[in-house]
Amino acid sequence: MNNIRDIQTLLYDFYIVAKENGYSKAANKYSLQQSNLSRNIQALEEELNLKLLNSSNKGIELTLDGERIFKELEPIYENMNKIKDVLSSDNNEVKGEITIGTTRNIADNILSNYLTKFYSLYPNVNVNIITDSASNLNSYLVDHKIDLLIDYLPHINSSAKYDFEVVGIDSFKTCFACSNKFYDEYSKNIKNLKDLKKYKLIIPGSSRRRQFLDEILQSNNIKLNPIMQMPDSKLMADFVKQNDCIGYFIEEEVIDYDLKKIELEEELPINNIGLIYPKKLINNIAQKFVELIINK
Repeated sequence: MNNIRDIQTLLYDFYIVAKENGYSKAANKYSLQQSNLSRNIQALEEELNLKLLNSSNKGIELTLDGERIFKELEPIYENMNKIKDVLSSDNNEVKGEITIGTTRNIADNILSNYLTKFYSLYPNVNVNIITDSASNLNSYLVDHKIDLLIDYLPHINSSAKYDFEVVGIDSFKTCFACSNKFYDEYSKNIKNLKDLKKYKLIIPGSSRRRQFLDEILQSNNIKLNPIMQMPDSKLMADFVKQNDCIGYFIEEEVIDYDLKKIELEEELPINNIGLIYPKKLINNIAQKFVELIINK
């Protein structure tokens, strides 16, 4: 585990799932992704080397260790909620505007969680979201058309001439995946990247995520010939499920889109996500958003 903030996030996610008696109920109430909650609780169990809960038809059931930890956490978070209620009156007075740039894929996967938390604290701040290519977004940041950028790392323009702060905030594993039907029929014949050449592939178009994949393929001296390139993971997932194809996704998307991950011998790229913003010219509202993400 990287630091105490990571552990706090995992403990909080465990607390809300236990309190709401289920992943889906907690995800809906707190505007979070169910797959992220599941992943974080699994990470917490690994960190503590304890089994905390079991899934059942009625929702979830806490183990004895889970009950013990929940009872310790409950008064802490109840008091925190009371403090937030007191502070929210001051936050209601914060007014202004923030413009955030990011790619469509990042917006689909992580941005809603951050926006929900920010809105709950600063309901009178206007938030503008701009999605575009990485190169265009970088130009917007340089020209001060956006206040901050959420993008893949390493940042494409992290040279010293631009006085940007770059902070890592998240990471995603990637994988190839297919429909359940395709998996049952063909997955046993797919062991490595070279085997993928025998099947119809759908992969992202020109993007940083595609760039990272191409680097892995080149290092393994493999050239894949996709039948289509798509800019949107939802579109790609729908097409893959309706056709005998294999797509390239973030692992969390495989769960969300009801796909099956294809296990390969090679390690596929991990997409690191970062927050990029000017060190000196950042405004007060943008600074509050930065602090919220960094202290998540």
